Amino acid sequence: MPWVVPALDPRTPIYAGGFAMELIKRRMQEFNLWDESRFRTFSMRERFELGPFECEPIRVTHSIPDCCGLILRSAYGNIVHTGDWKIDETPIDGEVFDRDAWEQIGKEGVALMMSDSTNVLSPGRTISESEVQKGIMERVLSHQGKGRVICTQFASNMHRMESVKKAADAAGRKIAFIGMSLNTYLEAAMRDGRAPIDPRELVPPSQIDACDPNELLIVTTGSQGEPRSALNMASVDRSHSLKLNDSDLLVYSAKVIPGNDTRVMKMMNNIAQRGPKIAMGRGELLHTSGHAYRDELDEVLKLVKPQHFLPVHGEYAFLCAHSELAQESGVQYTKVIRNGQMLGVHDRRNGREVSSGSMHLIGEAQLITLFNDGNKGTGTAEELAVHERTMLSVEGIVIAALDVIRPALQQRADEDYEFTPGEHRLRANVRLTTRGMWVDQGRLLQRLHQAAETAVGRLDPELSLGMIERNVGDVLRRICKGYNDRRPEVIIIAHELDPRAGVVVRNRNKRLEAETAAANPARAQRRSAARSGGRGRGGPSSRPAPEKVLKQRRAANPRDNPDAARSGDDLAFD
Repeated sequence: MPWVVPALDPRTPIYAGGFAMELIKRRMQEFNLWDESRFRTFSMRERFELGPFECEPIRVTHSIPDCCGLILRSAYGNIVHTGDWKIDETPIDGEVFDRDAWEQIGKEGVALMMSDSTNVLSPGRTISESEVQKGIMERVLSHQGKGRVICTQFASNMHRMESVKKAADAAGRKIAFIGMSLNTYLEAAMRDGRAPIDPRELVPPSQIDACDPNELLIVTTGSQGEPRSALNMASVDRSHSLKLNDSDLLVYSAKVIPGNDTRVMKMMNNIAQRGPKIAMGRGELLHTSGHAYRDELDEVLKLVKPQHFLPVHGEYAFLCAHSELAQESGVQYTKVIRNGQMLGVHDRRNGREVSSGSMHLIGEAQLITLFNDGNKGTGTAEELAVHERTMLSVEGIVIAALDVIRPALQQRADEDYEFTPGEHRLRANVRLTTRGMWVDQGRLLQRLHQAAETAVGRLDPELSLGMIERNVGDVLRRICKGYNDRRPEVIIIAHELDPRAGVVVRNRNKRLEAETAAANPARAQRRSAARSGGRGRGGPSSRPAPEKVLKQRRAANPRDNPDAARSGDDLAFD
């Protein structure tokens, strides 16, 4: 939201339930974007205006508290969006799925329904969170007197947190949190009056080692094997807060999200090698999904009886399967669309019917993929230099600083300086470093250093710094390509060891330009036109590089960005 909200019209109101709004408020305050008048909290079954719609939130059950679906009423028909949902008959917090509201809107008539498709391929119904609570209780009590219990789960699942709290109380164990997101969600639940644990009762991470292992239950993040998460770091003994012991029991109270399988199993293997026992898997009854299974999806379709159906939230294959289920449930018109496609539903004839063939594509939005760098940097791939970052991560970077030493100077009668006649050798002190490259125990660095010195020595002593940088850069690129078949980013920073020598070179270049202009005015005019973006020789214009390209070059050049060159040297030669 810190990146979406600034892109909206400042007058756009933002609505959310109580728990979600507490999370939003904290995030907005971090970025100084919180506006009390703009962010509005709603209650279930409370109707409010949203442009041409009247919106009514309806209670659904999910893995996090205070979830709702939305009914959008208008003069042209009613729209239903279920949000993320399941039907939990015995929810931990007592807030049951509002069947009456869904049945009521079905009787009013629904022109279009959109529904979560995540688990459409899973037969039957989801198990209740109350059943999971029993499974966690049984597992925790089975480890009495054997050591610590470590539980990992999704930080947002307050229902699961309450189950863990009840198991800890039954076993006489205190609870400790390791992972910032756990505290973030618990604080939001506390402000909304939904916290299953008093934060003041938690054992600080710094006191974990001082606790009796038989009286401690640790809740930690990292169920998906995230690289910097507490549990993953502990699995390779790199966590300062959590050290695994042979006597520990790990309760894996989560689902492995598709795509995370490899890293989760790698983490679990590392944990098993360190000795803790692991409890995970469907048979352990330690987790339930927050998304409806096939029978629940079918039930709500038959309650709402929409005239048109649009499956959402899921892989394309899941959307197609959900569309087929809707047709089996009696919905005549269904459609599956891709991101960016716009769907039109014709105006209804009356409150219960619409024209046949009234659902079709009306266009496609030109979507732009935006990236975020984990902080405030947000933009397109080009703006965030994603390709350049990828190349640097694969190819590496070479940075060379050249102290250019020109031939000795002598003062002329007019008090100006010139190079001493007969001295024609250009030299340089070379300092060189690499990042993200194999350097063959320093041998590549030595080759690069020698090549840079040799390249400088072969150049005209009156060559400009820019041309020296270009020539040396070309040489170093060839060395890297030949040595280890890499094409690193090469940055050369050249400056005059004696500033007076730079003045001599610039004056010489100015004199040569003046002599050229006097001898060949037409050629001088073409050069001037090329520099200013005009046309020369009747051909296409030679325009300067676009401002965006210039910015990228300046950002990549340590001469223009001194901080970029302060990452330290691997090897320096003077």
